[in-house]
Amino acid sequence: KRDPPQVTTLKTSWNKALAGGNVRTTGNHTFGQIIKHLALSVDMSSGKIKTPSPPWYMKVAMFFFKPVLLRGNAVKPGFNLPRDMEDFFWPDQEFDVHKALDHFKEAVNYYNTNGPLAKHPVFGKLAPGQNLNLNCQHCAMHLSFVHPD
Repeated sequence: KRDPPQVTTLKTSWNKALAGGNVRTTGNHTFGQIIKHLALSVDMSSGKIKTPSPPWYMKVAMFFFKPVLLRGNAVKPGFNLPRDMEDFFWPDQEFDVHKALDHFKEAVNYYNTNGPLAKHPVFGKLAPGQNLNLNCQHCAMHLSFVHPD
């Protein structure tokens, strides 16, 4: 079975960047920042790290938004996080791509070994497959901003 075109493009971006090739990003973040963000998100969903707690209004919004995502609808960009969560998940600094990727690999290995939290800090109760699906959708959305040069 062949990968869909967007998966092929994502793999090309990763491989070029890791081989010292150039990639460009669209949007507000660099490739290193995107990978670091994804690593922190996976760490959060496995309970490896404690993150700022979402405010009550975000929890209410997620109550209504979660079923839409669980039906397989793509995660869309442009969701604004509360300031403390924004500062945590998108630190205002550059990250070395290789170090960020090492962090991402460690996060995924921890997740695979220990599993997701029974109660996701943002989305609440999720089955393990639902948690994995949301993580994959989140990664795909952010990596869609990375393009081979």
